[in-house]
Order: sequence, then structure tokens, then C-alpha cells
Amino acid sequence: MGDGSVPKTNDGSHGLFRLPMVNKQFLEWFDHEIGILSTGVSLKKTAAELAQNNRESGFSPNARAENYHDMYTVISRSHPFMRSLRQWYRSGEKRFPESLSLTPRIAKMWYVCDGCLDVQENGEPRAAIRIRNRDERQEFLLNLFEEVDLSPTYNRETIRFGVEETRSFLDWMGNPPPGFEYKWVLDSRERYDRLKAQAYGEAHAL
Repeated sequence: MGDGSVPKTNDGSHGLFRLPMVNKQFLEWFDHEIGILSTGVSLKKTAAELAQNNRESGFSPNARAENYHDMYTVISRSHPFMRSLRQWYRSGEKRFPESLSLTPRIAKMWYVCDGCLDVQENGEPRAAIRIRNRDERQEFLLNLFEEVDLSPTYNRETIRFGVEETRSFLDWMGNPPPGFEYKWVLDSRERYDRLKAQAYGEAHAL
């Protein structure tokens, strides 16, 4: 779920799991969590390389390195279980299996990768999870949460939680993993900004 993927291998060998991200602190925690299955945290592309790629591709002609972060990745060792996850890609793209059920840990990993906390100047924060090309499965996705007594709504490719639902959702998932503490901050915009800056190496800017 989220930013992780199990790429297809041409030689039919056992699969591996790949997780690229700019949040190095989280990847270091994740690397420790999966232990000997991990090959470690490595630099995938620098901020300058990412900006250059976007300029050359035309995606962002005026891209500047100072507006990007270095990209890191964790790649697992080959393992039969990782290969079994290829069933999520039978349609050609990642698709959650019908047998999926949410647990606090599964939801937490999904939220830190694809979710955000909408922290407005006025009003209370609200959690949301962006959905990638799964509009035809709105009912299935919402049912995942209803099965654990949560009732978000769905709008514009996003699962959205109200103010009280946000509190219930974050409480149900439990403590945040390192690097994503800011997505659990409901009581202070200043603390949210500070923790987010720290997570992405921008603490000097505050």
C-alpha cells in the first residue's frame, strides 16, 4: 500500500519490495523494522537530479533544486512472500485484493505514505488519504474503514475524515512512526510545522 511496490522481475526470481521516499528518517526506521530482509537505506537521486529530470522531461520546466529533497529508497532482499504480493498487480497496476482488512498497522503505513493532515489557518485539522486511480472501488474502500467503526467520505479521489473522525482515526492507529509525527498533530500549527520541517531536513528554516 502507499509508496511501496513489488516490481516485476524478468527472470522469474523471487520478488523484492521497494520503498522510495524523501523522508529518510522514516526509511531508517523501516529499515530497522524489517531487519535482515532489508538491504539498507540508499540515496536514489539527489534534489538536483530530480529537478534536472523534471526540467528535461518538461514536467516542470523551471524546476530548481532548492525546491526538492533528496530521494532515498529501501529495497528488500528477495523473498517468496514478496513475490506472492505480485497478485496485487494482476490488472497491470496495483490493486488492493478483496480479502484486504485494515489493521491499525496497515492503515498507519497507508496514511503516512498517501495521507495528509489538512492544517488550515482557521478550523481544526482533518485527515485525508489520496487514492490513486481506484475511483471505481469507492464502496470497497469506504467499507474497509466502516469495518473498524470509522465513517469517512469519498470525494475527488480522496478519502476524507471529519474533525471528530480524524481524532478517532489517529487514536485507532496508535503512535506515529518516526519521521511522520507531524501527521498526528492536532493541537498546534506551530508544532506541526516544526515537526514537518525536521522530518524533511528543513529545521534551519524555522
